[in-house]
Amino acid sequence: MKYIAIGLGFNLFWLLAVWGQYQYVTLLMSLLIGCWLFYRRCFPYALLASVIGIGGDYILFQLGVMQFPLPTDPLFAPFGYFIPLWLILLWLGFTSMVWIMREQVQRLPLWGVIIGGSLGGAVSYWTGLTLGAVIWPYGELVTFIGIALVWSIYSGYLLWLLRRMSKRGAV
Repeated sequence: MKYIAIGLGFNLFWLLAVWGQYQYVTLLMSLLIGCWLFYRRCFPYALLASVIGIGGDYILFQLGVMQFPLPTDPLFAPFGYFIPLWLILLWLGFTSMVWIMREQVQRLPLWGVIIGGSLGGAVSYWTGLTLGAVIWPYGELVTFIGIALVWSIYSGYLLWLLRRMSKRGAV
């Protein structure tokens, strides 16, 4: 039951970030801070795990694989030159959820994490496309396949880092 609640909570977080974009940034930040206060060991993992995803999305953005609608609020205008703040918060939320569910995630075989992660990640970004949160100039099929490949790398890294940080008690 705990993991179902966590999964539903993350889906709500995802929806607020992707559908709401900049409307719910304060709420997303508050939810993350609350999560990190409740699950204190989650914060270091979320930071380290999110770096590769945020960096990878920035590279895809710079290569023109993904584009984002410009924020209308002047407060968020600087994010027009980087990936959106809501996407950064989404990465932090996703990696926090992975840490919270680490016992379940670590039981999965590497191939299962890579296949599930690559398809789940690509479907998530495709859903963002359908909601108007992202633009794929190279077309849906090519971009979907590219994002699935990138997410296979992300997924392997997240599992490796999760196992390493769990084993070492680094957090």
